[in-house]
Order: sequence, then structure tokens, then C-alpha cells
Amino acid sequence: MLGTAVAALDRPLRILFVVRGATLHRFALLIPALAERGHAIHIALAPNQDWEASGAPTALRPKTQELADDLCSRYPRVTYSLVPQRGDSDGWLRVAWIVRGLADLALTANARYAGIPGSRSRLRARKRVLSGLEKADGLEPLGRRLAVSVGRRLCSGVDARRSRRVLRFMAQLEDAIPTSSEVDRYVEEFAPDVVLATGTYRHASAEVETLKSARRLGIPSGVVVTSWDSLVSKGSLKFTPERVFVWNEIQVQDAVELHGIPHDRVRATGAHGFDEWFERRPTRSREQLLAQLGLDPAEPYVLYLCSSNAIVHRDEVEFVRGWVKALRSTGDERLRRINVVIRPYPGGSATHAEWRDVERFENVVIWPPTGVLPVAAAARADFFDTLAHSSAVVGINTTSMIEAAILGKSVLTVLVPDFAQMTTLHFHYLLADNGGFLHVGETLDEHVEQLGRMLDEDALGAERRRRFIESFVRPGGLDRPAATIAASAIEELADIPVHAGMRPGTRLLRVALSLEAGLNNAYGSYLGLRNRRRRDRALALGPRATPR
Repeated sequence: MLGTAVAALDRPLRILFVVRGATLHRFALLIPALAERGHAIHIALAPNQDWEASGAPTALRPKTQELADDLCSRYPRVTYSLVPQRGDSDGWLRVAWIVRGLADLALTANARYAGIPGSRSRLRARKRVLSGLEKADGLEPLGRRLAVSVGRRLCSGVDARRSRRVLRFMAQLEDAIPTSSEVDRYVEEFAPDVVLATGTYRHASAEVETLKSARRLGIPSGVVVTSWDSLVSKGSLKFTPERVFVWNEIQVQDAVELHGIPHDRVRATGAHGFDEWFERRPTRSREQLLAQLGLDPAEPYVLYLCSSNAIVHRDEVEFVRGWVKALRSTGDERLRRINVVIRPYPGGSATHAEWRDVERFENVVIWPPTGVLPVAAAARADFFDTLAHSSAVVGINTTSMIEAAILGKSVLTVLVPDFAQMTTLHFHYLLADNGGFLHVGETLDEHVEQLGRMLDEDALGAERRRRFIESFVRPGGLDRPAATIAASAIEELADIPVHAGMRPGTRLLRVALSLEAGLNNAYGSYLGLRNRRRRDRALALGPRATPR
């Protein structure tokens, strides 16, 4: 269901926007769009915490602090602070972590994953949640044993009925978990008209706490989906707000079928994070860029975009080396001479020395030399210019493939068995069989042949990209910024009534869970006392003599 744009409200809203600090850059266009319509936005920066890493909120990353300060300086009605979390002494913290972790595991058991081998990111997330249940000393033993048993069954394979059953039950348990008094006070103090969150699908995420407090206070809430893979490669939404804002109709179905969100609560508003790619222009000419990189301006260049460690791990360096070698040994003279620019993934595990070894090939450059997140103005300009002036783009599995398609570039990939391309549901969105634009080579030889053809791609390829971008990125129209449509949909949310009453049976569940919360508190106190006694005993005995 496409979000319907309406005129800005005649009253300014107070919007509480819960954002995990590391992802604030994804909303650098939506927040200004709301501020420019006269609304006051308080950014509640949520640390990436669970019960094992709770306590006082950690300091913001420098880039997050810089971006938050920049938004506040440009828009006086934008403010920010750290959102509080449940403390270690709150027994409900551990109960909530168990319930949300099991909900995440239940999602991965959905029938949609049948026939899809587990991707590294999904398997790693499963392992993290299950391992946390198995090894968590802070959980009382009986409850932990039961949770581990359920978790192992969910991880044993795909079972649609079990997935739906556990998700429904976890949703009932989530309703029974009371709100945090600290979070209640935080929300009440700002007195918002609307509360938004962005990361409730992160594994065992605590951001759902703010949405629960909003409901208790009768404030309408929504979840803003940040990325093309958020609903299929991470965790469960865990909470049904009044609205879920997604990119497109594909994500509408994902929200309904995978997460159990009622269809009438989902709005497709487009991908506001890509709005600037439709308007932006390069900051330097192609000749200036190639001169800066030390490449031959008389030759075109192909841009290789590296992927995250969750997809490729360290072996991407070896693959790229073989890829460049294949270009240089082909019978196509243009590919033997073509410039190659390789962009490492931000935070990738490959070292600078490993990438430097790839530069031994002629007309090949690694730029920037180490992965840089394109958030700061200069870094973003470098990234945009590199994409804009390329003749074709190659990658394994990355969001930047969509950005390249927006700029009208031919985008290619090679299916590599050791990588996690076909194991992710979102990669399939880009395939031609699903209306996508991606040119897929089954082998390296096939890919090289495709690349040679793509240097002279015809109008059919351009039309395929246009159709995909219109349906996937801007379903409201190529000429309509998604941030504007999303802002209108958020304004509509302010007038939606909130039903804050408990469902039948919730009070009984809360009584049962309160017993578990109390046991966790008692068990935590026992462990604390035991550890103090052990430390006191060790101090009394003094340092032991070291045997020779």
C-alpha cells in the first residue's frame, strides 16, 4: 500500500525518533524533511545493547556525534540525547532478552527460508542468540534450560507452523512484559505526538522498549525500515506499532508474511536514504578524478564495490585478484586495457597490504586505500564521483548496486559458491527473474563476456533499471522524493488512535513472567554475593607462590 502524500499539517508535531547511533546517517534526509515542515524532532540515540552489555549508555562514536551536532546546528528544532535502557538490577531485562531472542530465532525458521542455505550473517545471528542463552550465567538455570530447548528446536530447520506459533506466543509474552519506568519517564518528559523507532528488527533489540512506553502513554508509534535487507536478514520486528514504513510493495509483503504485521498498518513510502542520488551531481570531472587516481583518462574504468564480511569474509581479495587477472587475459582488447577502481568495504577485514598486492596489475587502483564510510561530505563526494564517472559497476552483494542503478550504470555480479549471495533473500530482489536489473554471470568467463557487452549496453538495459528503481526505490514516482512522502505518512500517524489496553490473558502471563523476573533478580544477587565472597577469600589468602 503506497503512502499517500498530503499537505503538511497545520500544527507542528513533536516527534521522538529512536535511532541506533551507528545508523543515524541513514536518516540524514528524512529528519531535515520533517524539520523543514515545522516539526520538532528529538533524536533518541540508542546504544547497541542487550542485557549482557547493559548499564550506563556508552559514549557516541565521533562520526555520530558530528552528524547529530550538524543536524542540530542546521535545524534549531532538532535535538538529541541518549535513550535510557533497563538497568542490570531490573529482572525484566533478562526476561525481555530471552523473549526477543526467541522471536528472532523463530523468524529464521519461516518457510520463506526453505531451500535457502543459511547466510553467514543469519547463521552468525542465530549462533549469537543461542550461544547467549546457553552461556549466560545471569539467567536462572530452569528458565535458561527451557529457552535453550526452544531455541535449539527453532535452529534445527525450517518449520512454518512452528515459526508462526512461536512468533505469536513471543508477541503475547512481549505484551506481558511491563514497560521500563525509566523509559516511560524519558518519553513523558519529551511529550511527543509521535514516537518512531528504526531498529526493532535487530537481534534482541531493546529499542522496542520506547515503542511499548509510547503505547502505554497513548502515543501512536511507527517503525521506519532502514535498508533493503532489514526485514529478511535480521530479526523479528517484535512489536506491532500503529504503522510500519517500508520502501516498496515487496517489503509490504515481507512485513505481513514474515513479521505478522496487519496489512493495513504498513505503508510503502520509498527509500528516502537514496533521495540525494536523484539530484546530486559530481564535484569533479571524469578527467580530474582519473588524474587524481593516477589512471589513464583515455580509457574507461570499471568500478568494483567490495561487500561486507558477512557476505565474503577475507577471501574477497583473492577473488578480486582472479577477477582482474581474467580481465587482463581476455580476448577483448578493451577489457585488457580498461582502468579498474576497487573500493574496499568500510570496516572490512582485509588489510591494506593485501589490497596493495592487487595493485600490481597495470591500471588498477585501490581507492580509498582503506574502507571509508561515505558519511562525511568529502567522503560522500568521493564515493558519488567514483560511481558517476564509471562505465560499469561490479559487486558481489551490496546496497551500492542500487545506488549505481539509480545513476544509470550497468551492474554485474559473478556467482561465487564460497560467498553468501544466493543465501540471502534480498539478493534475489535484484535478479532479472524478479524484475531486477542485475547481470549475473554463472562463471568468471561468462561474467567477463557480459562485461564486454555492457560497455555498449542498449536502451533495453536502461529501461530495465528504470522500472526497477521506480518500483523498488521510488514507488511514489521517480520525480517525488521519498523523504517528502515519508514525512506526510508520519504526519498522518499522529492522528491514529492508540489502543493501549491489555489483551485477554496478558495479565496472567505477566504474573507468570514476574515470577521468572524475580528468580532472575534473586539468582543475580546470589551470583554477585558468591563472586564477592570468592574475591574476599582470594584476597585473604594473598598471592600464591609461583612454582619454579
